Amino acid sequence: MVSNKILEKKLYVLLLCIRFILYISSSKVVFFVLNDENCITDLCHSDINFEMIFKENNSAEWINEEEKITIFKNNILRYEAPSIQPKYYNPNIHTLHYWTNMLFNSKLIKKHLDSKSTNIKIFLKDISYTSLLLFLKLIDNSDSFISQINIQDFLDILLIITILYIEKTKERDYFLKDLLRNVMSEMLRQDFTLYFDNNLCRYHYSYIKKSLFMDIWIFFINFITFDDKSAQIFIVLSGNRNLCFKRTYMFSDSYNSIKKIKKNQLYLRFDDISIRKIYKIRNQKHYMNTWIFLLKIVDLDLLYLVFSTEEIYKKATVLFSSVTFNAEKLYIVTAKNSIKLFLNKQIPVISNKLKVLKLESSLTSEDFKKLFGFCGDITKLTLKLESLDFQGLKIIKKFCLMNLNKTCNIFCKIYELLNTDFERIKKIPNNLKIYASKLQTRSVDIELSTVSTFFPSIFSYKYIYLKNLSLYNFFLLLECFKFKSVSFDFTKNSSPYKLEDSVYRYLRYIQTIKYMFLANIYIGDTLFEYVLDSNTIVSLDLSNSVCSYNLKFLSTNPMTNEKLKTIAINTISSGIDSSFLIYLNNFKAIEIFILLNTEISFTTSLEENNHYNFIVEEESKIHLKYLEVKTKPDSMESSNYLNFLSKIYNFSSLLSIVYCVFSISEIEYQYFLKMKQLESMRLKIRNRTECIDFGNVFNYESFNTIILLLIDVCLIRIKDIEIFKKFKNLGYFSIYCDNFDNGSIFYIKKKDFKRTVLVIERPNRASRSKEINNYLDSEFRFKFT
Repeated sequence: MVSNKILEKKLYVLLLCIRFILYISSSKVVFFVLNDENCITDLCHSDINFEMIFKENNSAEWINEEEKITIFKNNILRYEAPSIQPKYYNPNIHTLHYWTNMLFNSKLIKKHLDSKSTNIKIFLKDISYTSLLLFLKLIDNSDSFISQINIQDFLDILLIITILYIEKTKERDYFLKDLLRNVMSEMLRQDFTLYFDNNLCRYHYSYIKKSLFMDIWIFFINFITFDDKSAQIFIVLSGNRNLCFKRTYMFSDSYNSIKKIKKNQLYLRFDDISIRKIYKIRNQKHYMNTWIFLLKIVDLDLLYLVFSTEEIYKKATVLFSSVTFNAEKLYIVTAKNSIKLFLNKQIPVISNKLKVLKLESSLTSEDFKKLFGFCGDITKLTLKLESLDFQGLKIIKKFCLMNLNKTCNIFCKIYELLNTDFERIKKIPNNLKIYASKLQTRSVDIELSTVSTFFPSIFSYKYIYLKNLSLYNFFLLLECFKFKSVSFDFTKNSSPYKLEDSVYRYLRYIQTIKYMFLANIYIGDTLFEYVLDSNTIVSLDLSNSVCSYNLKFLSTNPMTNEKLKTIAINTISSGIDSSFLIYLNNFKAIEIFILLNTEISFTTSLEENNHYNFIVEEESKIHLKYLEVKTKPDSMESSNYLNFLSKIYNFSSLLSIVYCVFSISEIEYQYFLKMKQLESMRLKIRNRTECIDFGNVFNYESFNTIILLLIDVCLIRIKDIEIFKKFKNLGYFSIYCDNFDNGSIFYIKKKDFKRTVLVIERPNRASRSKEINNYLDSEFRFKFT
């Protein structure tokens, strides 16, 4: 009886499949191609009879919410869109009666099939008919790829894939790879392709999906780096990655910004490693032409350039010498003068699409003049400079006065007050903000009232304790300048300094402080209560201090804080105990927690603190994004830091962890296994007799999410190598170990780390045997470091 029911179900499914196949076979797809070649420019004097158009019944089709197509007799089409005159076309028509696998993956065709349509009409505007025929031929038979495909066909085919909404599959990837490979052959044959008419591609610029261009960029990077997956990961930043900008106080209000890339956006990031790899193509014409073409044709959301050495900067200047920066946002970080990237070009330097420009560089007054000449369409300019003087500031102020629709933020470590003419400059325009970390002068002191009108936005100030130096002047500065970052540094005092309660009472009136740093002080209840009550502080850094608190204020002030994002605790000589967690649990928005050179203890049992009603359920714990723990170099205590912090923190959402301790206890492994979103891990064990159980460090999810991995241990075994091979998206992997056990180094294979930049820091090349170096050089096909 049961077997009969199973048979009936199978027959039913089979009948459904047959019915679907018959339905598909009875459906047809009709492509209508509308372009300038078949546009009826003069309807009155054409061979088209008016009766053909208006006498017969007509049907209307909507391409989208704004574009409408009306089909008349003999398939004459009228195209209508807002703000333009209607146009008539005698289109090229192609009917498709059978299906290929790629068309089965078209969401547009599936949508028509779901509506039971048997006559599917697809309108392709501003696409050549030959491109459509070529596309259909290539998807039907991939072996039919010709040796060269011109740029117009290439762009038209990408637009067809966009209109059909063909989903990403392995088949589509193979097709795009072949398409790119063949268009690169065209780049070798012709030069004019780089200087094609912009009008030709205006339609393609705005409609081709960025996800397609993202794939094209990935395939191009793979071609020129010989399928180096690590280059792909760090250069092409797709929507499923979290983009972390270093030194983010320049770029945002966040102390440590972890920025989620929006869907369907394309970010490219070129740094020292990627520029060194790409520079190898400079003498290969077809690669260089393709490089220039892709940077020209693709509208990037962000182009991010980071160069740290003179060598890389020169190579980048060569690579970008024939390139227009075609992005909505351009970020450049370099120790050198970045202005050379904009000079000596025969083409426009910056496209009119660029709206945000951020530079971290060394610039002179003359450089400012040259730079501002490129900023016609930019709406937001941010400059981070080592120093700024009066001459440079005059030029910046003049630019802002002439361009009141632009905002300009200047971050400088030092502003040189010498020769500053306050009467001449008088007032800074509202669209200019200056953040100076330090005011430097060799002249007499300047009145605070004068300086405060000149610098309404000095970013930070550091109070360094000296005997007989009153805090009164410091408070006066706070009131004048409205600092965002404040440091109290008492390291010159022989012992931890006790701040008076009146200091914190005064600080409550300053509503601009976002970042607070305290060094060599007594940490007590007054400080803790001030920070808990603050609605401005987002980052708290305590270092080289002593804790002395009882937290009694929590019983009378049971409030929570939703503002503080970062807590950093460094070298607290008294250590911290479990009761400190009661205080930390009141900060519900914490994302970053750093604990350095500070011992922990469970001397005060959390369970005994019923006075504070301290019970944290798992679902109420705070989800950290970044955790850093480092114990003292001379500490030989077994750590239980993860267990300690787990009382209030949940680790399942951690994106990055730095864990440098003497040893890992058995109980801590369970917390590593709960970290299911990790993208970055640095793990160091100072006990050189202990081996890490990596099988209990990484979970199934982390093999897919971790991009950056740094390991510092005593020994790497064969079974460890086997675990490391499981990572799917590992971009950078650094190994620092005393030794490789039983020849385990010979189990490291290039095929297992194709996506990875692999570095063996120790034993370094000089310390390794000739046999091992020869093996690594042979396996990875270059001089392995």
